[in-house]
Amino acid sequence: MHIETWDRVSLREQEQAIGRYKGSGAPLGEQLEHDEPDFRATGADGLPLIPLTAHVRMAHPDHNDGAHLLRRGSSFADGVDRLGLMDAGLFFLAFQRDPRRQFVPIMDRMSRSDTLNEYIRHESSAVWACPPSVTPTGIWGDTLFA
Repeated sequence: MHIETWDRVSLREQEQAIGRYKGSGAPLGEQLEHDEPDFRATGADGLPLIPLTAHVRMAHPDHNDGAHLLRRGSSFADGVDRLGLMDAGLFFLAFQRDPRRQFVPIMDRMSRSDTLNEYIRHESSAVWACPPSVTPTGIWGDTLFA
Protein backbone atom coordinates (compact mmCIF):
# COMPACT_ATOMS: atom_id res chain seq x y z
CA MET A 1 0.00 0.00 0.00
CA HIS A 2 1.21 3.49 -0.80
CA ILE A 3 0.81 4.65 2.82
CA GLU A 4 2.26 8.12 2.28
CA THR A 5 -0.24 8.86 -0.51
CA TRP A 6 -3.14 7.36 1.47
CA ASP A 7 -2.26 9.38 4.57
CA ARG A 8 -2.30 12.65 2.60
CA VAL A 9 -5.94 12.35 1.53
CA SER A 10 -8.78 13.41 3.79
CA LEU A 11 -10.67 11.03 6.04
CA ARG A 12 -13.73 11.53 3.82
CA GLU A 13 -11.77 10.52 0.70
CA GLN A 14 -10.45 7.41 2.46
CA GLU A 15 -13.96 6.43 3.58
CA GLN A 16 -15.35 7.04 0.09
CA ALA A 17 -12.60 4.89 -1.47
CA ILE A 18 -13.30 1.98 0.91
CA GLY A 19 -17.06 2.51 1.35
CA ARG A 20 -16.81 2.17 5.13
CA TYR A 21 -16.34 4.49 8.10
CA LYS A 22 -12.74 4.34 9.24
CA GLY A 23 -13.57 4.53 12.95
CA SER A 24 -16.17 1.76 13.16
CA GLY A 25 -15.68 -0.23 9.97
CA ALA A 26 -19.42 0.11 9.29
CA PRO A 27 -20.53 0.48 5.66
CA LEU A 28 -21.27 4.13 4.85
CA GLY A 29 -24.79 4.95 6.06
CA GLU A 30 -24.81 2.08 8.58
CA GLN A 31 -23.84 1.79 12.25
CA LEU A 32 -21.91 -1.43 12.82
CA GLU A 33 -19.02 -3.17 11.07
CA HIS A 34 -21.04 -6.26 10.18
CA ASP A 35 -24.14 -4.40 8.95
CA GLU A 36 -25.01 -5.18 5.35
CA PRO A 37 -24.13 -2.31 3.00
CA ASP A 38 -27.19 -0.57 1.52
CA PHE A 39 -26.13 0.09 -2.05
CA ARG A 40 -29.44 1.84 -2.85
CA ALA A 41 -29.06 4.48 -0.11
CA THR A 42 -28.44 8.02 -1.32
CA GLY A 43 -27.29 11.18 0.40
CA ALA A 44 -28.93 14.60 0.46
CA ASP A 45 -27.19 15.32 -2.87
CA GLY A 46 -28.93 12.34 -4.47
CA LEU A 47 -25.65 10.47 -5.00
CA PRO A 48 -25.11 6.96 -3.63
CA LEU A 49 -23.82 6.96 -0.02
CA ILE A 50 -21.44 4.19 -1.08
CA PRO A 51 -19.80 5.44 -4.28
CA LEU A 52 -20.05 3.29 -7.40
CA THR A 53 -16.28 2.75 -7.36
CA ALA A 54 -15.92 2.11 -3.59
CA HIS A 55 -14.03 -1.04 -2.70
CA VAL A 56 -16.85 -2.52 -0.60
CA ARG A 57 -19.28 -2.17 -3.53
CA MET A 58 -16.83 -3.51 -6.11
CA ALA A 59 -16.01 -6.61 -4.03
CA HIS A 60 -19.55 -7.39 -2.84
CA PRO A 61 -21.33 -10.51 -4.22
CA ASP A 62 -24.32 -8.33 -5.24
CA HIS A 63 -22.07 -6.74 -7.87
CA ASN A 64 -20.23 -9.89 -8.91
CA ASP A 65 -22.97 -12.26 -10.07
CA GLY A 66 -23.23 -13.63 -6.52
CA ALA A 67 -19.59 -14.74 -6.34
CA HIS A 68 -18.56 -15.16 -2.69
CA LEU A 69 -15.09 -15.37 -1.21
CA LEU A 70 -14.21 -16.36 2.33
CA ARG A 71 -11.54 -13.74 2.78
CA ARG A 72 -9.26 -12.39 5.44
CA GLY A 73 -6.72 -9.61 5.35
CA SER A 74 -3.81 -9.15 7.71
CA SER A 75 -1.88 -5.90 7.82
CA PHE A 76 1.89 -5.84 7.94
CA ALA A 77 4.55 -3.17 8.38
CA ASP A 78 8.22 -3.94 7.68
CA GLY A 79 9.77 -0.56 8.38
CA VAL A 80 10.93 1.49 5.39
CA ASP A 81 12.33 0.58 2.01
CA ARG A 82 15.60 1.83 0.52
CA LEU A 83 13.84 5.03 -0.63
CA GLY A 84 12.58 5.78 2.86
CA LEU A 85 8.97 4.88 2.04
CA MET A 86 6.95 2.69 4.37
CA ASP A 87 7.06 -0.99 3.50
CA ALA A 88 3.54 -1.86 4.59
CA GLY A 89 0.43 -3.43 3.21
CA LEU A 90 -1.98 -6.32 3.48
CA PHE A 91 -1.60 -10.05 3.20
CA PHE A 92 -4.89 -11.14 1.64
CA LEU A 93 -6.18 -14.71 1.74
CA ALA A 94 -9.32 -15.79 -0.11
CA PHE A 95 -10.89 -19.23 -0.11
CA GLN A 96 -13.28 -20.26 -2.88
CA ARG A 97 -14.39 -23.28 -4.85
CA ASP A 98 -13.34 -22.07 -8.30
CA PRO A 99 -10.98 -19.10 -8.76
CA ARG A 100 -12.06 -18.84 -12.42
CA ARG A 101 -15.67 -18.12 -11.40
CA GLN A 102 -14.99 -16.18 -8.21
CA PHE A 103 -11.59 -14.57 -7.60
CA VAL A 104 -10.56 -13.85 -11.19
CA PRO A 105 -13.80 -12.10 -12.29
CA ILE A 106 -13.94 -10.05 -9.07
CA MET A 107 -10.31 -8.98 -9.37
CA ASP A 108 -10.74 -8.19 -13.06
CA ARG A 109 -13.72 -5.93 -12.34
CA MET A 110 -11.97 -4.23 -9.43
CA SER A 111 -8.79 -3.70 -11.47
CA ARG A 112 -10.72 -1.46 -13.85
CA SER A 113 -12.86 0.59 -11.46
CA ASP A 114 -11.94 0.28 -7.76
CA THR A 115 -10.89 3.66 -6.32
CA LEU A 116 -8.60 1.83 -3.90
CA ASN A 117 -6.29 0.98 -6.83
CA GLU A 118 -4.82 4.47 -6.57
CA TYR A 119 -3.35 3.52 -3.18
CA ILE A 120 -2.26 -0.10 -3.63
CA ARG A 121 0.14 -2.17 -5.69
CA HIS A 122 -0.34 -5.88 -6.24
CA GLU A 123 2.84 -7.84 -5.54
CA SER A 124 2.08 -11.51 -6.08
CA SER A 125 -0.52 -14.29 -6.09
CA ALA A 126 -0.70 -18.04 -5.65
CA VAL A 127 -3.45 -20.63 -5.94
CA TRP A 128 -3.52 -23.69 -3.68
CA ALA A 129 -5.87 -26.68 -3.75
CA CYS A 130 -7.19 -27.54 -0.30
CA PRO A 131 -8.95 -30.90 -0.18
CA PRO A 132 -11.90 -31.39 2.15
CA SER A 133 -11.41 -33.08 5.49
CA VAL A 134 -11.12 -36.83 5.72
CA THR A 135 -14.34 -38.78 6.19
CA PRO A 136 -14.47 -41.84 8.49
CA THR A 137 -14.39 -44.15 5.45
CA GLY A 138 -12.19 -42.07 3.15
CA ILE A 139 -8.57 -41.11 2.74
CA TRP A 140 -7.04 -37.66 2.51
CA GLY A 141 -7.75 -36.01 -0.86
CA ASP A 142 -9.94 -38.82 -2.21
CA THR A 143 -12.68 -36.37 -3.24
CA LEU A 144 -10.38 -33.73 -4.71
CA PHE A 145 -10.57 -35.06 -8.27
CA ALA A 146 -13.84 -37.00 -8.00
